[in-house]
Amino acid sequence: MVIEYREYKMKLGNLHRFYQAQINRGFDGKMAPIMRDSLLGYFSSVSGESENLIHLYSLKDLEHWRNIYNNIYEEPELQTYFESVRKLISTQENKFLIPAPIQSISPLFNEDNIWTRDNPPLCDIAEYPHMVIEQQTISLMPGGLSKYWEAYESCAINAVSPIEKNWIGCFYTLIGQLHEINNFWFFNDHYDRDRRQHAVTMNPKWTEFIDLIRPIVTSQKSHFFTPAPIKEMCPLFYINANA
Repeated sequence: MVIEYREYKMKLGNLHRFYQAQINRGFDGKMAPIMRDSLLGYFSSVSGESENLIHLYSLKDLEHWRNIYNNIYEEPELQTYFESVRKLISTQENKFLIPAPIQSISPLFNEDNIWTRDNPPLCDIAEYPHMVIEQQTISLMPGGLSKYWEAYESCAINAVSPIEKNWIGCFYTLIGQLHEINNFWFFNDHYDRDRRQHAVTMNPKWTEFIDLIRPIVTSQKSHFFTPAPIKEMCPLFYINANA
């Protein structure tokens, strides 16, 4: 399986217009294969560039992705929608990710399990209105992936219990910037995130892990997002219709 990661940088002041365009277009019919069957969620930035929007899709393979989008982009009744939303966006980028080879850090997406809408949502955002999604991006030296996974299994795996239940997934790049790892977690709020991450960093095994990977890491950064305020656009986190 593959994860498509899309990033849209909206023109200033247009994020709410983009959301409204999704509602006006609808989520069924020709859009169902992508919005009902593959979408994991839309998330808007709360750190870094304002009105930055990422969305994640779970797909069988690249051919599955190609077939879905060919059918959508060739659909005459959707052309008005595409023309309207493209005016709201300044840049669009995508990359394809595959799950880490360590199942415990990608519990929802691995060889034995793939999250779908038939599974329960990870959390009810109605109960945690200040929920944050963290995307941590780690860039490695060429050839560093195998060394990273080896260090993780030998040290870090024993230190990350405070964030085990918060993992959406750990992935690395199939198409896009090579030697790159993307971790996605969800937390009740920023305090919950800081508390859990602090517990991880205080573990001596985590210190050992950092010492092992330091020579192969070229950069590490985190961005924070909040789920889209539309139920159909974020199935990973159920949003009460009255919220």
